[in-house]
Amino acid sequence: MCAKVTNSASLNVPKERTNFLSMLAVSPNFFGNIEGSKIKPQLKIVGNTTYEEVTCLGYNPDTLEMQATFSIKQSFGYSGGLCTPGSQEYIRFYVDYHDGAGFIDQGSVAINVHDIPADKDCKGDSIFPLKYVATLKRKKTPLNFCDKPQLPTLRAILSWQINPPANSPGWVPVWGSRKDCEIQLKPQKQLVLSPNFPNLGNITLNDSVVNDLNFKEISLAKLDFNASLALAKKNKVADSRFAFDMVKKMIEFPDSEITLSQQFNFEKAGINLGKLVDEITLPIPVNSDKANVTYEELTCLGLDYNTESLVATFIIKKDAGYSGDLCSPGSKEYVSFWIDWDNKCDWQYLNTITAVVHDLDIKTDHLCYTVSLPLDTAMYRKLCNTPNIVRVRSVLSWQTPPSTTNPNKLEFYGNRLDRHIQIKPGIQIQPGDVFPLFNIIGGIDVDHINSGNGLTTPGAFFAYNGLPVPTNAPFGGVIVLNGPSFVGHKYRIKVTNLSTGTFVYINNSFNVVGSSPTPPYAPVTVQTPDGSGFYNYLSHTQNTLSVLARYTPPTEDKYMFELEVQGVPGVFHRTILINNTAPDIDIDVNDNGDCTHYKKGDTITGTFRVFDQHISHWTLNSTWGGGQNGTSNTGSPDPSFSIPTSAASYPCGAVALYAVDKTIVNSQYVGRNANISYNICLRDK
Repeated sequence: MCAKVTNSASLNVPKERTNFLSMLAVSPNFFGNIEGSKIKPQLKIVGNTTYEEVTCLGYNPDTLEMQATFSIKQSFGYSGGLCTPGSQEYIRFYVDYHDGAGFIDQGSVAINVHDIPADKDCKGDSIFPLKYVATLKRKKTPLNFCDKPQLPTLRAILSWQINPPANSPGWVPVWGSRKDCEIQLKPQKQLVLSPNFPNLGNITLNDSVVNDLNFKEISLAKLDFNASLALAKKNKVADSRFAFDMVKKMIEFPDSEITLSQQFNFEKAGINLGKLVDEITLPIPVNSDKANVTYEELTCLGLDYNTESLVATFIIKKDAGYSGDLCSPGSKEYVSFWIDWDNKCDWQYLNTITAVVHDLDIKTDHLCYTVSLPLDTAMYRKLCNTPNIVRVRSVLSWQTPPSTTNPNKLEFYGNRLDRHIQIKPGIQIQPGDVFPLFNIIGGIDVDHINSGNGLTTPGAFFAYNGLPVPTNAPFGGVIVLNGPSFVGHKYRIKVTNLSTGTFVYINNSFNVVGSSPTPPYAPVTVQTPDGSGFYNYLSHTQNTLSVLARYTPPTEDKYMFELEVQGVPGVFHRTILINNTAPDIDIDVNDNGDCTHYKKGDTITGTFRVFDQHISHWTLNSTWGGGQNGTSNTGSPDPSFSIPTSAASYPCGAVALYAVDKTIVNSQYVGRNANISYNICLRDK
């Protein structure tokens, strides 16, 4: 790829894009996207998809991952190139379980995007649109059963530069889009009721109810020929579909006893086996990207920029034709992944992931599924002035694994997709290179940590979910350290308290999560050091997030973490500041210690205090109004508050104070918080 550097300001980016945040600062409804707002819009822009758009949604029942694929359509308009902070694409997920509660907020993630110079790939095709994926784990719900499938609706809202507001599933972004799709939840158990057990009706399965019921593991007995045939006839499934797997095996093992027995079954059922064989083995055009997509089809392919996983989305189009319902084994969809690392039109096979699908009563016209493959990019990074755009391919096949040697081959069912993705910039590692390196500490990439004061720098965000982090944030709790893996070598980490000069070598055992194309999809490996404190570097399939250590500093000081590789000169070090103390807050009400001191119509008075060395914000409120808020410590003397009441005021209530600091806690989220309240009852006049 060519290494041009573009400047958004020099291109024809409209002012409502370049000045987006400042315009919103003038008015929250500047663009008229807040439905029902009394604030008159100054410029109408709602759901503009010129620059970004959600193209696919999907869900993986085994991993609980909700995934939204979106397109970056332009080479400019994203606030700068890869050597700048760029901008954020926020995606908030919702799930509607069709139980009357409506869409339930699942949380949000963000993807860092940039201006990428327009270019062409080895085939002469434009690299745009670039495909990105946002991933978030679904919040768990009560047990569901195989005989009563749960097919909720998944919603994703994509919004540039603004995190969609929580608990607002109807919100429409200014720049971005919204998309829904029906998904399938995985049943955990099969419920067995005794004849005397009362009808469950619409009972809510809370823990106490679940404990009183009798469960057994789902029986996954495979249907025999007659049962499969009966199911196919009932659901009007074509012979070539229900018999596909059988015929493929008969072709592969023509002289086996099973094949001879199956030939008799086909003859008895009046099915022309020769015609079926001819239909299933018909050659597919070499350059075609689609085989039979009547039942399933790949719809999207992209890269989760946060976790660096390839994600393929496919849809199931029919109610039947998948070898049984959720109480049966169902059938398998195979998705293979290929990559062209060097833009030479030369595909390299990566791996094949499986997903199990079933016959289901689909309420819309399709169900949406995803499968993911963690991508090891450590040896393929480039510096930020050279965007690394890579071609990827995915191939879908039902019941038959796709080829691992021929990227162009399609089986009878399925299709393939080619897309362009962008690999994160970073330190270039050449084959054979071995050197100590952290790239993430406490959830933050090391480039956004000031090693002098140990705090975050402007533009910091969590490496694995893209959500922003305050400037000058300290760290607390469990510190997770990540870095590239050099398999075959060992490393150890020295931790020095810079206030006392004391040091230790991390020597605790900890778990890391890998990846597998089949269950268990996320195998766990226990990392244990040797007698000298050295750990083995693990392969990417054993440790997909490249976790090198988990350590909890015991005191609130600056700590320097030093990484060394056994037998390799030099160390890599970073310093972080530890803070494990929540904000110090207090409320003092002027009532002489008598909570019934005030009468209705009186003004409640008092003082309050907020102090934290890394304060983020605080809020003072009461049952009767009179709120205050701030983003700095309250100072001395303690500020006062006055809360007027009236004859119609609530008789009893409270004055409450809440404060939160900037600390990055357990490498996962921001804010240690403290809250306090003071109860007051108003007497009648």
